[in-house]
Amino acid sequence: MFEEREHALLVELLDISQSGARFVAPVGDVRVADHVAFGFVMPDRLSCHAKGQVVRVDDAGQFVLSLDDSNDAFAGFIRLLEANN
Repeated sequence: MFEEREHALLVELLDISQSGARFVAPVGDVRVADHVAFGFVMPDRLSCHAKGQVVRVDDAGQFVLSLDDSNDAFAGFIRLLEANN
């Protein structure tokens, strides 16, 4: 959820790490410096949550979020991804 918006924005997650994430959204819906919180649920896990600030947006609607906070479930999910690569 973008802090400055009343409604959630549907985005697609492209890449994720402990320190950031890359998404794609409709062109023009995201601006540098927007504050964003997101979450997702994995089977047999608690809900993963993270938040941060948009640091880069391109003309195709892709944007990069620099994370400044996440919960333990999110950190565990990232560790699981790293262990499988």
